[in-house]
Amino acid sequence: MPHHHTNGHSDSASQIRLLYVGEDLAVIRFLRTAFHGPEYHVVSCPDRDSAERFIKSDIRYHLFIFDHEMRHRAAFDLARLVRSLKHREGLPGIIVGGEVESSLNEFTRASGGDQYVQKATSFSAIHSAIKRLLLSSTQSVMNVSGTASCPDSGS
Repeated sequence: MPHHHTNGHSDSASQIRLLYVGEDLAVIRFLRTAFHGPEYHVVSCPDRDSAERFIKSDIRYHLFIFDHEMRHRAAFDLARLVRSLKHREGLPGIIVGGEVESSLNEFTRASGGDQYVQKATSFSAIHSAIKRLLLSSTQSVMNVSGTASCPDSGS
């Protein structure tokens, strides 16, 4: 079952929604600490089945974070699923993991993800990647729509 976290703030159309798929409690704690402001909404799904339901739904997300350490290489399959859905195809996604292997970044991109990010004790690389992709995604929406709206807001 998905873990819903609102940081004590009510849902709003202007919130930046992040979906983490995985069971690493340290990553979940990090995401909820680093993105705790009222402008963020962090949702976590511990398994592939609940993640597929969330990804296929019409719930707005701005970035997907898939944990490489999920069973059966599910992170890559879920990144592919995001790219295959019309309402999700342009949204950024990263795969995080503990392995240090250059081929994982290539495999992540081939699967539809934007970047493979190695987990580290401070998670600073994950934080930097999320901030960069959110900024890039927001600027893309501004270039297309001419307004400073949130990504995927339709304005």
